[in-house]
Amino acid sequence: MSKARTLVPKDGTQRPSSEVTLIPCKDEDQRKNHISMHAVEGGTSVSDREVVIVSPTYNERENILPLICALTNVLQGFEWEVLFVDDSSPDGTAALIREIATSNHRVRLLERIGRRGLSSACIEGMLASSAPFVAVMDADLQHDECILPEMLRQLKSSSSDIIVGSRMIPGGSMGDVSINRVLLSLVASQLTRLACRCRISDPMSGFFVVRRSFLEQFISNVRGSGFKLLFDLLTASADPVKVAEVPYHFRKRKRGESKLNLLVEIEYLRLLAYKLLRRRSLRRAVAA
Repeated sequence: MSKARTLVPKDGTQRPSSEVTLIPCKDEDQRKNHISMHAVEGGTSVSDREVVIVSPTYNERENILPLICALTNVLQGFEWEVLFVDDSSPDGTAALIREIATSNHRVRLLERIGRRGLSSACIEGMLASSAPFVAVMDADLQHDECILPEMLRQLKSSSSDIIVGSRMIPGGSMGDVSINRVLLSLVASQLTRLACRCRISDPMSGFFVVRRSFLEQFISNVRGSGFKLLFDLLTASADPVKVAEVPYHFRKRKRGESKLNLLVEIEYLRLLAYKLLRRRSLRRAVAA
């Protein structure tokens, strides 16, 4: 029988690469105890958080503990919390998060009943926090949490509205995923740029940090459907959005099942059509 493992560096230091050294744990209870001891240290009240990581979940129970440990490792020195938005996962994801949250003040849960959808889940999570910076990342560990500190530093020290984790600029990659998914992402990115008013290499990224002031100004223009919230945000403003990008290597999912399917692709095409038509209408209104 293979031993359960938790994402915690042996020497307690942050790893510069996208992989974190793993320590074997005998069972899930040992992992939860480890998180309770280490992830709670040095925290402040919820109102003092400088960044909230919003992570939508559906059947991601196996990834919750490793993700919390990984965030704890890389966000030392930041006041942060992770807010999981769960769409009533049948695998007990919400129950596990709720249990962890009783002893870890950095972990919060928003459970939705009778509603599904990644973008709408992220929006509800964003609006459930008052942190000045909001990060969005998947719970499946495909997004490299090690670049979060750099993303936050860039957002704090610049006039950018959004910092995007990009797979398409030098230093980033699509990783070890199927060629079909790579081609789909490339084609979708090309189509998406037609509706965007900013220069961005990876408008299909699901990994980004946004300034709350920007979010509050334009959230009412976001449609909130489908899986591509970044694209929705980039096209919510009539003016070009100030965007910067940080490269990362997209990881292959190790646990759980991918949510990418035909329905997701159809939802994306519907959103793209809506945004292109809206942009054309705005141009006509300005010309008139």
